[in-house]
Amino acid sequence: MSVARVVQVARRIADPHDALGREARDRLHETSGLSAEGVELALTEYLETNPSQEEIAALTANATHAPRCHVVLSANVCTAPVRAIACALACAPEVKVKPSRRDPVIAELVARELALDIVEAIEPQPGDEVHVYGADKTIAAFRQSLGSGVTLRGHGTGVGIAVLDDLASAGAVAADLVVFDGQGCLSPRFVLVSSRLDDMAAALHEALLRSTTPRGPLTAEARAELARTKRTWEAIGPWLEGPHHALALDPAPEALALLPAYRTALVTLGDDELIEPWRPYITAVGGEGPLADRIAALCPAARRSPLGRMQKPPFDGPVDRRSSTLKLC
Repeated sequence: MSVARVVQVARRIADPHDALGREARDRLHETSGLSAEGVELALTEYLETNPSQEEIAALTANATHAPRCHVVLSANVCTAPVRAIACALACAPEVKVKPSRRDPVIAELVARELALDIVEAIEPQPGDEVHVYGADKTIAAFRQSLGSGVTLRGHGTGVGIAVLDDLASAGAVAADLVVFDGQGCLSPRFVLVSSRLDDMAAALHEALLRSTTPRGPLTAEARAELARTKRTWEAIGPWLEGPHHALALDPAPEALALLPAYRTALVTLGDDELIEPWRPYITAVGGEGPLADRIAALCPAARRSPLGRMQKPPFDGPVDRRSSTLKLC
């Protein structure tokens, strides 16, 4: 089955007038954690519906080969199953899909339309590949449970870094943070600036206030976590909060602090030494200029994108290009 068939299904899901698109919207409002506007933004702007032939050829050429591929999906990005299933089909003629229990919608729709097996548990055989998308601890658990002769390809915990060098680019960084409510592995959880920290943060704050896409409803636990983070952070530096986002400013950083992933970001002065502990986790670098160049050089596996397109990487393989492959003996 060709990767192009996955793209055809994605186009139907993106179309609000198609029966598949209507079903996706109805169900995602209940499962994705996004607002209705957030779901619409994800499906119409960030679903891979029009990759170039060169991108599809690259995805296919870069794929490994196995008799069967088992795909284990997570729930952070509701559109992610499209690319994950495309990569699996490029790898193997037989694909089995284990959707996220929390948000199975897109995985189930794509698998159903392509007549792929949906499973509750995977049972790989020697020679098979298992593609796991999720937290590092999830990948570690599969590493312990899989039998010999199986190849595990893990796509684990990751964060994005945006480099904001001019006030005019604040809107583009805001766009990268708004989609998926900042919960994707490409989302800019750190925003680094080379100067004018207060001005840059204020511009980003204003851009986020202008967003017409509200954040999804927060659980009581999430609200409490944000409140605790705010109380802690206000002893360190300014905290800029709107109805649907929060920014923490660190004027004298000693380390990069990761905030809860509810459309939040740390804004701080860029320093190469701050990147070092995070190098294994950086999946995306957005921006241009010397600071972005230095960060990208430190993280060669990270995807490099213009600001405003961090969540739209080429359809040439998994979004996470870090190497995490293990052949179990």
